[in-house]
Amino acid sequence: MLRFFKMQGCGNDYIFIDCRGQSVPHPHLLARRVSDRHFGVGSDGLVLLLPAEGADLTMRIFNADGSEAEMCGNAIRCAARYAWDCGWASHEPLRIQTAAGLRVLWNGPQKAVTVVMGRPSPLSGAGVRWQGEALTRLSVGNPHGVLFCPDIEHFPLAQAAAEIARTARLNLEAVQILEKNHLKMRVWERGSGETWACGTGTCATVAALVEQGLCPVGEDVHVALRGGELTIRVLPGKQLLMTGAATTVYEGIAEV
Repeated sequence: MLRFFKMQGCGNDYIFIDCRGQSVPHPHLLARRVSDRHFGVGSDGLVLLLPAEGADLTMRIFNADGSEAEMCGNAIRCAARYAWDCGWASHEPLRIQTAAGLRVLWNGPQKAVTVVMGRPSPLSGAGVRWQGEALTRLSVGNPHGVLFCPDIEHFPLAQAAAEIARTARLNLEAVQILEKNHLKMRVWERGSGETWACGTGTCATVAALVEQGLCPVGEDVHVALRGGELTIRVLPGKQLLMTGAATTVYEGIAEV
């Protein structure tokens, strides 16, 4: 039996396991089982929270297909909220170790969480195109490809993701610019499909638009996703800040 809790950030939902008093021997298999929305708990993936050296805790993320991800912006906000609420840590900033490196977090307004997401970096290798349009490819701890579209609701996201996956393993973001500080976005995540939000993808998208002069430096950019809104700020020097909600859905016990 495993005790778990389910949390979500803008509808991007994960099953979390506090591993301080219990172990998960085969997390990639468990991720596939619990993530199934018909025969499992239902989620975009599984997150393990473990003690850490040189940080307050370590976060490991597994996608719904069992593959391990480097980083997740929504999951790390949820991990911080859990750590503060359960008494794992009481100080700020909180330091969480991930496969993409150390991330620093603070409490935000109305129980939101702010994360220092680091600096984006361009991806090397051959360029990637879809229907003649070049993707802007960036890493924010994990790889992303950003596409611009005039009508986000009717954009064939699944088709584009499937075609791009033949040559590049990327998280795909399709973005519609409403105003310089307001965007609308959909995302297709490797190993999980279309999700209601993606923190790293939102950061990559805003960073790409700032590089092209379409969004401002040093100002909040509000990004509407299917599950809610994330606020991204690109600071001088390209450091990324992300703020968004992190909410517990429920707690439970799973048979393993």
